Amino acid sequence: MKNVKRYFAIGLFNLFFGFLLTSCNKADGYYDFQNQENLFPGNTIAYFESKPEVYDSLMHVLAFFPELKNQLSTDSLTVFAPTNASFRSAISNFNLIRKSQKKQPLYINDLNKLQLDTLLSKYIVKGVVTTESMLFVDGLFVNTLNYQQPMHAQRVKQEASGLVDGGLVTVYYSDTKGSNFTTYWTRSATQAVNIKTQNGVVHILANGHEFGFGEFLTRFNL
Repeated sequence: MKNVKRYFAIGLFNLFFGFLLTSCNKADGYYDFQNQENLFPGNTIAYFESKPEVYDSLMHVLAFFPELKNQLSTDSLTVFAPTNASFRSAISNFNLIRKSQKKQPLYINDLNKLQLDTLLSKYIVKGVVTTESMLFVDGLFVNTLNYQQPMHAQRVKQEASGLVDGGLVTVYYSDTKGSNFTTYWTRSATQAVNIKTQNGVVHILANGHEFGFGEFLTRFNL
């Protein structure tokens, strides 16, 4: 009888210890949570081509600029990538305004290529800029590959399970409009960051971002 009680007590202790160990691991998991960086086994253009459901519109625009497309295949560049939804939003809102003005709708093939190149360049930065490069308190000022347009990237780590700095990493990417005052900036959040390709890195902008940082209408509605 004593042996039975002894084995029963040992069993309860092991069960309780196992529960504590599992609980600690879960707690540690929350503390140690980090956004996992992805690695794509190809260049940046190959990455975009591998996801037509996300980047068909971007690839369509890049086809107008073969030199830039080639750079994205070979050079060390960072892309804050607009999705198909970003282009659809810009075109849709643009044509609603044109309809109210009794103008014919325009689509990507109809747009002024110089203006389109200027807008596209806002999304491409020279060098590899990961979230680790944005750890400054005020974020990181960057210039675009072409036209040297001033942009700004700021890493923000969301809270998780009540723990400060314990959640997913988001980047706010902003067109500064040439101003030091943030009230004049146009900002977009990311939905994924640090997707590394063989020659660069891609941060995916949120689907709610409208391509052009608020300049689509003014540049094309002539």
